[in-house]
Amino acid sequence: MDVECCNNVLVVAVTNHSDRNSKPPQEALMTVVNPPEYEFDSDVLCGTLMDFHRRLGHLCFDTIVKVANDPASCIRLTDSTRQKCLACAQGKQTKGAQSKRDTGANSPIDAIGGVMCSNLKGPITLRDRLGNRYMVNFIDHHSSYCRIFLAKSKDAAASKFKLFMANFEREFNCKVHVLRTDGGGEYKTLDIFCSSEGVLRQVSEAKNQASNGKAERMHRTVMNMVRSMIFASNLPLSFWGDAAEYASCILNRSKTKSNPGCASPLEILTGKAPVLTDIVAFGSTCTAHRDPKNKSLGERGKAGIVIGRGSKTKGYKVYIPVDKVVVVTQHVQNIEAPQDDHDERNTCPDTARRQDEPGPDHQADEEDRQDGVKRAKQVRKGRKLTWTRERHGTRSTTSSQPKMVEVDTSVDGCDIVNAIVEQDPKHYGEAMKSGQRDQWQVAMTEELDALEANDVWKIVVPQRNAHVLHNK
Repeated sequence: MDVECCNNVLVVAVTNHSDRNSKPPQEALMTVVNPPEYEFDSDVLCGTLMDFHRRLGHLCFDTIVKVANDPASCIRLTDSTRQKCLACAQGKQTKGAQSKRDTGANSPIDAIGGVMCSNLKGPITLRDRLGNRYMVNFIDHHSSYCRIFLAKSKDAAASKFKLFMANFEREFNCKVHVLRTDGGGEYKTLDIFCSSEGVLRQVSEAKNQASNGKAERMHRTVMNMVRSMIFASNLPLSFWGDAAEYASCILNRSKTKSNPGCASPLEILTGKAPVLTDIVAFGSTCTAHRDPKNKSLGERGKAGIVIGRGSKTKGYKVYIPVDKVVVVTQHVQNIEAPQDDHDERNTCPDTARRQDEPGPDHQADEEDRQDGVKRAKQVRKGRKLTWTRERHGTRSTTSSQPKMVEVDTSVDGCDIVNAIVEQDPKHYGEAMKSGQRDQWQVAMTEELDALEANDVWKIVVPQRNAHVLHNK
């Protein structure tokens, strides 16, 4: 049998199975406890364990002992005492083992509302259709009930919690005991409110969100659903806010493995399993009833898109593309789920890329078009513009406002290619804010010069009592 001392503990290794029940001799034990003093050779380097620990780059103590026991290493330990090394703590210390699953075990009461965790996500790059850039959630640990609120700024998180707390306590007849959040500044203003309401505040450690992981994971789950619903419905990305609210509505009615028996959050809160027959696919087309407003021949229904369920009014949230409004109504018919474009989505990326690349004929047409545009610009620069008045009619037939028309003396109208119709600014301020500000400035200067050249009017100083007429 072999006897050695490891971490101040005598370890006896039995090499022969027949000697398993026998005790090691006392001489072997005393030799390990009080090793004899050896006479080392001059080539062998002697030193304490701490000396070699510093010499070998703060190597592990056990590794140094194994190296010293090897005669080929030419080092011997004169003292094996292990001392605490501050440098090792500064350079090697890691975080302690922590549970990856946060629970409501630290709540004062294991009941509904025992622990409410919250987290804010944002700013999201694209604003939603109402101008919101932030999303704050509130989750009940006991039931996994989730509520999503949209906000335009971070400081709205405090007001959203007050609204959620009032609605949650009255709707489910419970009391919120703990609010668990991260150390973000958006929750600082809640300290006074929670103290007055008797709600305990718990703040997670900086850069360690494990204790608030339920809220963090809920954001990931909701955003995964939001992206999938938006892409499947082919709606603009600005509808992400409606998709997030609809996702929380679906999650509260779906079974959750964190609840006993995989019950849904609403089943835990109310004791009744929710009915899912009124849940339709996000982005489903439908027809919504619209009030004709005393018009006998007005439309009674308009085509719309389902983007969620109403939170205050019972019914579906329907987006009417023609009117560009969102209405909440129960009178919805002809609901059809959005169809996936399997043929287009399953197309090979290389094939799709080749289809997007212009061919030789397209490139030739593009070159001809650009040449035509250049010739048209040259014609516009070389032609002479003559400004004249339109014929005036009577007050009853025509407007008293004189109109200026442009007369082109050249007859090369066929050289103007690919005219682009754009919406002109309505007033001077809008023109100066547009991207074509310099072009509008030049055009106005040329127009004024042409009016002065044709003696249309003269600029004079108005008299003190004169009534000046309005002009554009």
